[in-house]
Amino acid sequence: MTTRPIHQNRGFTLVELAIVLIIIALLSGGLMMTMGSQIDQRAYRDTQQLLQDLRDALLGYAASHGAADGKPYLPCPDTDGDGLENRTGNVCTGAEGFLPWSDLGIGNQDAWNNRFRYRVTPLFARSDIGFTLSSTGALRVCEQAACTASLATQLPAVVISHGRNGLGGTSGTNIANPAATSADELENTNADNDFVMHTITPPGPSEFDDLVVWISPNILYNRLIAAGRLP
Repeated sequence: MTTRPIHQNRGFTLVELAIVLIIIALLSGGLMMTMGSQIDQRAYRDTQQLLQDLRDALLGYAASHGAADGKPYLPCPDTDGDGLENRTGNVCTGAEGFLPWSDLGIGNQDAWNNRFRYRVTPLFARSDIGFTLSSTGALRVCEQAACTASLATQLPAVVISHGRNGLGGTSGTNIANPAATSADELENTNADNDFVMHTITPPGPSEFDDLVVWISPNILYNRLIAAGRLP
């Protein structure tokens, strides 16, 4: 009589099962981090493109709007959140506020659903006396809050996205976000003529993820000369 060998089915031990679960968790975590990073990068790219479009819209506004004296002018900020510029007579109600998205016919939120901040040199936004080639902007963009090094000066206008953290900004539903905490992000919210732009700094005392674009006076003048609006 021949006896057949008995094959026993050996299952996972608890230790082996735990190791498998740990490996799966590590792989899933890495995948989630990769996907999260890709989503963040896409949001930054989309917002950068929006800011470029907004700058072009401001240039187009200046080329198509003439003050009472026939010279071009830029829109005033939206100070009440309705998407329309706010004026008191011929001058801006305030030099800083939201971008007047309805007047520009363009989107009003960045990729994180927050409003764009907009500041203009008042001289460039008068609707009675437009600006000329001799007009000088008052705004500047610096590499840090102390502004020991500047990226651009004598700017007519600046537009800001408060980035992924949204600190110091306002939501698309006009709800104020928590205040900025780092010096560089605070500089973009303190309603003066100086702004900061540099590479992203991770969360911490020096956190910074704002995105800033500005209208160069030279580009503005060039576009308006080409359009026959200046000199």
